[in-house]
Amino acid sequence: MRPLPFVAAAELPAVIVPLVAADLDELGRLAAACAATDGIDALEWRVDALTEFDEGTPEAGTELFAAGLAAISAHTALPVLLTLRTADEGGAAELDEDAYTALLREALAAGPAAIDIEFARRDAAELVAAAAEARVASVASAHDFTDTPPAKQLLRTMQGMAEIGVAAAKVAVMPHTTTDVLAVLDAAERASARLEIPVIVIAMGRKGRFTRLVGGEFGSAATFATVGEGSAPGQVTVAEVVQTLQVLAGED
Repeated sequence: MRPLPFVAAAELPAVIVPLVAADLDELGRLAAACAATDGIDALEWRVDALTEFDEGTPEAGTELFAAGLAAISAHTALPVLLTLRTADEGGAAELDEDAYTALLREALAAGPAAIDIEFARRDAAELVAAAAEARVASVASAHDFTDTPPAKQLLRTMQGMAEIGVAAAKVAVMPHTTTDVLAVLDAAERASARLEIPVIVIAMGRKGRFTRLVGGEFGSAATFATVGEGSAPGQVTVAEVVQTLQVLAGED
């Protein structure tokens, strides 16, 4: 298992900025804007935002992924988490199991620093093993845009992720009440204490925004913040996140 580089090196929770671009030119412009912004530890390239996915599965394969990574690296040396988010998990890509597996294998061949693997996918464990072989860090992810499962269930999900050998486990859920938000933070604290891998635990939407700012105090190893358009409801700007993290890290 290859460690997640931008989490292992961070004293504070890592700040990850999603790049949501319709084409590679826009992707380069977003990367340049991030290069000019202080406080960012890594970038997440949301590949499913490309217009190619509006028309089905792209045929370019590894060439497309390599071109996108090159468009980013032309402006910044920040590590890239490559994410192909499917419609089942709140993304734009309509992919069956075979297409998802094939595309992620092609993405691995392009050599990102890390890759997101949806835990619910049939071949998740196989893809985690392929990522390790390719020396790419893997982040298993699970999303619930409707509800917040109990903390015990969230913990079981992250334990299952750890068991297949991922470098980090990520869950993101939609809270409806303050109790839901507390369940998310409880899950983060318990998972970070019990598991030997970093966990990223997020509550989405307006009510969950609090977790993006203080999740690190409960063991969440990273948060997602925006420079330009975000990729999920409730994300806040890099400046707001960095300022909060610095306040929380201050001397007593």
